[in-house]
Amino acid sequence: MKLLNKFISGFRRSLFLKVFSLSAVVSLVLITAIGSTLYNRLEDGIYKDKIASSISEGRAAIQFAKYRFTIESLNAKPNFSSLAEEIVKSTNVSAAESGREVVLIQTKGLKLRGVPASLTSNFLQPESVPKTFRKATLKSDELTWERGTLSYVNKLELPGLFVGGVLDIPKLGKYEMYMAYDFVAQERSVNLIGRSLWVTGFLLLILILLTASFVLRISVKPIRIAAEIAESITTGDLKSRMTVRGEDETARLGIAFNQMATTLAEQISRLENLSRIQQRFVSDVSHELRTPLTTIRMAADVISGSRATFEPNVARSAELLQSQIEKFEQLLQDLLEVSRFDAEAATLNFTKLDLNVVVKKCIADLAPVAGERGAEINLLTNSERTLIDGDSRRLERIIRNLLNNAIDHSEGGPIDITLAENESAVSLGVRDYGIGIQKQYWNRVFDRFWRADPSRSRERGGTGLGLSIAQEDAILHGGDIKVWGEIGKGANFVLTVPKTAGTPIGSYPLNPSPDAP
Repeated sequence: MKLLNKFISGFRRSLFLKVFSLSAVVSLVLITAIGSTLYNRLEDGIYKDKIASSISEGRAAIQFAKYRFTIESLNAKPNFSSLAEEIVKSTNVSAAESGREVVLIQTKGLKLRGVPASLTSNFLQPESVPKTFRKATLKSDELTWERGTLSYVNKLELPGLFVGGVLDIPKLGKYEMYMAYDFVAQERSVNLIGRSLWVTGFLLLILILLTASFVLRISVKPIRIAAEIAESITTGDLKSRMTVRGEDETARLGIAFNQMATTLAEQISRLENLSRIQQRFVSDVSHELRTPLTTIRMAADVISGSRATFEPNVARSAELLQSQIEKFEQLLQDLLEVSRFDAEAATLNFTKLDLNVVVKKCIADLAPVAGERGAEINLLTNSERTLIDGDSRRLERIIRNLLNNAIDHSEGGPIDITLAENESAVSLGVRDYGIGIQKQYWNRVFDRFWRADPSRSRERGGTGLGLSIAQEDAILHGGDIKVWGEIGKGANFVLTVPKTAGTPIGSYPLNPSPDAP
């Protein structure tokens, strides 16, 4: 079974094995069909020739015997017994050597004086002649023949042919005469031809497979090399190229492949340069804006502290100024975090922590906001303590972002937080029963600044980067966030991280789909 599975696996992955196997099957079928057809035609020809010559010889022998008996009946004292024995003894060697035997059998009810009921040459058993064939011979006025088996007293049996006729002896009546011809020589010839065809077919199949293997290796080699180089390019080795020889189709493939690889390397280089410029721009702008923003924030705090003495419209302007500055500060922090992810400069500060405590803290902090939206947050867990290795700041940020997203889209409905664990991982599910999300958008919710419904304004000053940052934080922990949603039924985000840093997740404690087991 293992060998079969190994062959099936290799067959799926190897073009050489596929074409070679197909060539072997087609060659075997064709050689078998041609060999069988040729064997059958030769066999039929050999036996037909033997049957034709045997019938011709048997007709002559029976006609001659009729003539002898007729002449003998004209004598004054005919000696039919001696004549019968003479006709039988005319074949003094067995059919295995001479190729024929003679059988004389008295017709039922006819008793020739001094003649035995049956006479055969070389101890051939008269019962060798089939009864049905004897009946057909007696009923027919013509010569009859039938294939059968020649059986001797010494248990020797030979395949052969019986040619029969009736001797109409004057003054005495009818007497059956059969000529038996063996197929030993023909059977040897047919067997020799069969063995020769099978050996020739086998050798031809081996030759075809060896030739196919040689040709296929030459033909598949450029494709295999192209696949290996393509895999190298996917791993980041953009300098790998195919060696081009000649001007045939393989050479054109190599030239086109190398040109494609060069163009791809140039495009990747341009994109990397643009990405670095973008990252530096975002980082530099974010850092440069922090200093003036701090000054603006200080001035806004002073103005906000004195808004009680302002006129109502001026006081409202001071509140708006304060809220927009807070939003701007949050956006700068998110942009700085995103630039760290892009630059692969984000790091984790692992500590042993209780995820239950982190979750409860986030729920307590966001409970007033949820209350304003009419949403009730429910924590569902079977354990009082859930210890994992993680960065508390980043895990708290993930949970806050998922909760904020659920509150914004809950439409005032309840929010269920489910905490589950197994031997290797911990899952945290945040389920709301609000507007939901279409399946085609499940993977896009983590794109930066993406919204499923652009007509909806961002609730509570969101930056559009929360879920993207949450996913990046989860990946840093060796985990991920899976999402399920359906319009009108809400959405479910499931964070899964390993319990021990650096270990694989294995099985997931929670499935995002509510219909999954």
